[in-house]
Amino acid sequence: GLFNLIIGSDAEVGESMIHDRRYPLISATGSTRMGRHVGQAVAKRLGRSLLELGGNNAIIVEPSADLQLALSGIVFGAVGTAGQRCTTTRRVFIHKDIAQNLTEKLVNAYAQVRIGDPLDSNTLMGPLIDEDAVQMYEQAIADIKAAGGEILCGGKRVEGPGSFVEPT
Repeated sequence: GLFNLIIGSDAEVGESMIHDRRYPLISATGSTRMGRHVGQAVAKRLGRSLLELGGNNAIIVEPSADLQLALSGIVFGAVGTAGQRCTTTRRVFIHKDIAQNLTEKLVNAYAQVRIGDPLDSNTLMGPLIDEDAVQMYEQAIADIKAAGGEILCGGKRVEGPGSFVEPT
């Protein structure tokens, strides 16, 4: 088999690859904005692209569900890889008959997630990647509140080894 690893900036590596006719297929995972750019560039040279963009993954929990399994799946799906995968859980739909019970369990579980320096062995989830990510998070919190939503856990900005959001 053949394995190649190329490390570099978008401008150095990404732009070169998407415009190079020697790559008949470009597969990319990321934002919708990135996908639009990649798709247009690859199509312009009549190449093919496979794009997985802007994941908005949901978990649906019915009354017959094993709530402990659902709880574990929801929390791991959301924080297990610090949101750094395309299948990260972003939404949960809970049947009204079990909503209060499962919501209480989720709040308790999230309150125990220690967010901070990823080099600290007591940290479960590292900081948001950069200031733009923090601002996007803070905007999402503001949008939720403006729409009448309630923040049950977290939502507080903390300064440390990097700007990150820590549960309250």
